[in-house]
Amino acid sequence: MHQLRGSQAEQQDPLSPAGAPHKPRVRIFFWCMVLVLGLLRVWAHRNDVAPDSISYIEIAWATARSGLHQIVNAYWSPLYPFLLSLVFRYFHPPAQWEFTAAHLLNFAVYAASLASFELFLKELILQRQTAGESPEKSLPVSPRTFWIWGYVFFLWASYFWLGPEWVTPDLCVAVLVFLATALLFRIRRGRGNWLVFAGLGALLGLGYLAKAAMFPLAFVFMFSAFCLGRIAGASFPAAALRTLLAAGVFAGFALPLVLALSAMKGRATFGDSGRISYTEYIDRATKTVHWQGEPLGTGIPAHPTRKIFSDPAVYEFAAPIQGSYPPWYDPSYWYEGVRPHFLLKGQLWALFRAANMYLKIFSKSGALWVVLVALWVAGRKALAWGSFAPGAWLAILPSVAALAMYSVVLVEFRYVAPFTLMLMLWTLARVRIVVGAEPRLLRRFHLVIILAPALAVGWAVARDLYDVIRDKPYEPWVVAQQLHAMGIPPGTDVGYIGTGLGAYWAHLAGVRIIVEIPNIEQPRFVAADAARRQQVLALFSSVGARAVVTGNADAANLADGWRQIPGTHHFIWQQPWLIAAPEKK
Repeated sequence: MHQLRGSQAEQQDPLSPAGAPHKPRVRIFFWCMVLVLGLLRVWAHRNDVAPDSISYIEIAWATARSGLHQIVNAYWSPLYPFLLSLVFRYFHPPAQWEFTAAHLLNFAVYAASLASFELFLKELILQRQTAGESPEKSLPVSPRTFWIWGYVFFLWASYFWLGPEWVTPDLCVAVLVFLATALLFRIRRGRGNWLVFAGLGALLGLGYLAKAAMFPLAFVFMFSAFCLGRIAGASFPAAALRTLLAAGVFAGFALPLVLALSAMKGRATFGDSGRISYTEYIDRATKTVHWQGEPLGTGIPAHPTRKIFSDPAVYEFAAPIQGSYPPWYDPSYWYEGVRPHFLLKGQLWALFRAANMYLKIFSKSGALWVVLVALWVAGRKALAWGSFAPGAWLAILPSVAALAMYSVVLVEFRYVAPFTLMLMLWTLARVRIVVGAEPRLLRRFHLVIILAPALAVGWAVARDLYDVIRDKPYEPWVVAQQLHAMGIPPGTDVGYIGTGLGAYWAHLAGVRIIVEIPNIEQPRFVAADAARRQQVLALFSSVGARAVVTGNADAANLADGWRQIPGTHHFIWQQPWLIAAPEKK
């Protein structure tokens, strides 16, 4: 009943700060919790690297050394490598600490995402308070309780959907979409002045600079802003002019990049990542690297990686793209000429994959299933579903559009995390407490809503603590150091047996992978006779590779002259006359 009395008092007092936590210590506690666990997660995963991360880091270093023109890339968006370049330029982290420095930047963005999430949550609560529903039959969950729910689910999502360990721009996108959605709610409350619309345009422009997928979503945000302005009482000319202001500010951020990319490619484009992904996942073009124009109908490659051997397939890509692994430094160069087209079978398969991925996202850790069951059980006796003020759903429309847009091509946890979190809290905000409901049932319901995600987070925290205590050697750095000791200096061109997407050791060692046998072709190399293997290895040397590296022990036949790189699971092969003599002591 305390829950009901608190909610009723807030409804009766129009001056009650419903959009803020009742007690500052609740906010302080959760901020401390989120920041401490965020630091723990950053440290536990400080050595985790993804292929995208390597490209962003290398573009950032190129920007720090050579200028802003280096961040103009039709595949990788510029905002995140620009922020990384500032860290590298002003702190000059040594090679073994650069990934940790990137994670610390992520931690700062993570803190910003919590602050922006708070603004979203505040506006959501205020929007719920203006719904105008009668308190005679049911009352909304108290703001204090809803704040706690919001913090707990934010922490849970940061562990299982998108957290500071991801060295990608997705956290930047989360910051911006939380703020943009909060402004849409503010417009619905009648607070949408010129400054709010200009701020919305700036946020959407920065969103596009963070990720190309935000370009089409920006128009959904502006459509919602116009409609919400009209619903809030603005005249058609006023709402239209303010929306045009938002569009103009957005264009001020977006046009320079669009023009630069279009000039680079010789055609109109706001980025090529979408067209490449569509061709890969719907039209079944070769994924990620080494597209040679197959299957028929996907286009004619303008300058693909060069296939120099067929059994097994060997690809060379020494020029003209820079980077420790050129095929992934700028995929849009190697995929120039790709032509996406609608294919019904491929599109249906993509939608099926998306549905499966959304189910996995919902099922992660099982916490949301527990919450769903709790809502169903308590809903039979103690809960009702409320509504928001008319038209408020338009504020959450961009999140729905984002989930639909990604389902057409590819869904990943980190892509949809902020949109899914906002939709989840939008749904929970509709929960109302039936007047006269049994207090014990309500207490158990609230306890389950909080404990289910909290216990899942506790288990993840325990895993992170274990990883910190174990402190396993950082193998990419060991490989890089040993390569130098074995006579492979920075600037050397090397070959690789395997796909070099995750070969962070090459970046740390300052070497370039210029020729490789992809993962899918490795079994053919392993099964080949000794003469064929030697022929392939000699081919690596003939195109300029001073050494060949692999992490596949089956491919590193000692009889062929392979040596294990000390202290690692990697192996190296060199022509006998290229092997450095041991240093005299």
